[in-house]
Amino acid sequence: MKKVLFLFFALILAAGAVSLAEDEIPGAVEVPEAGFCFAFPESFRDTAGLAVLDGTYKIGEGVLLSSWMYYAMTEEEVTAWYSDHNSNAPAEYRIIPLFYVLSIGNGMTFKSFNAQNGNAIPAKYIREIGKHGDITYYLFMEGPNADFLEVIDPTYKAEYTVLAGAADDIAAAFSFFDVQEKPDPYIGLVGSRFEFTTTDLDGNPVSSAVLFGQNEITMVNLWATWCNPCTAEMEDLQAIHARMQEKKSGVVGLLLDDDLETARRLMEENSITYPVVFAPETLNDFFSLESVPCTIFVGGDGLVLADPIIGAYPEKYEAALDSLLQE
Repeated sequence: MKKVLFLFFALILAAGAVSLAEDEIPGAVEVPEAGFCFAFPESFRDTAGLAVLDGTYKIGEGVLLSSWMYYAMTEEEVTAWYSDHNSNAPAEYRIIPLFYVLSIGNGMTFKSFNAQNGNAIPAKYIREIGKHGDITYYLFMEGPNADFLEVIDPTYKAEYTVLAGAADDIAAAFSFFDVQEKPDPYIGLVGSRFEFTTTDLDGNPVSSAVLFGQNEITMVNLWATWCNPCTAEMEDLQAIHARMQEKKSGVVGLLLDDDLETARRLMEENSITYPVVFAPETLNDFFSLESVPCTIFVGGDGLVLADPIIGAYPEKYEAALDSLLQE
């Protein structure tokens, strides 16, 4: 489970932080797909750093994880850091999970869910904060992190200590309502035709017809140089590509940013031989990209064959490829 939590943290960083305007901080934040509202307690207002909701993700059948992060930075510093797309910047050491909310349904309790995941979440940091319908809500909050306090600027030390120790205030700040299903952003994607023109990293024009036409199945991986999970899986993608070549299939990378120097370095370090081209300008017209990495499987004719895989999951890529090739 710790690995799962780390992966979601990485995905959040890849996608960018959800920021709150100053006049919104005293108000309430609703999470319709999880069925709760969180009203920031007094200690979260007018902070030097940022305490923000970064996202809600499905981590099991009937289980959602919502995460709040603390940034020991000003909003301007956070914006500049993400604008630079520099995953190696020291700012990443000034970000830490503040607390999580687990929304557990399907007749499960935290105890049964945790047992299914090897009891990876220390029960001493968990408290039940409410129920609504068949969903039980739990707060997971460990308190101030000593290692984090060692590396952040003194400006933020006292503030972070207060926020990370405010479990009682936070637990009392939730209210609950009926879950509102979040629309699937990828409805209708399977069976549609992914067609585009773009350029390779040397500026040469290239079309989807050429990229996809040479393969029976193409695994299209959307990535960015500033996305840690994206770059971490490149070695696995190359290994998958080498195996797929034996089955007349392969990987194509669509680069979402224009940091050519970093892209070329990463490709060289990971011995990448599969084609990497710039993501087409028409990508947003085709579908709504919510997070990276995002992987799509298309046939030689460009038709999308399966639902996209969001996140870095090489084992899921292999399973999807095997299933599609058998079909």
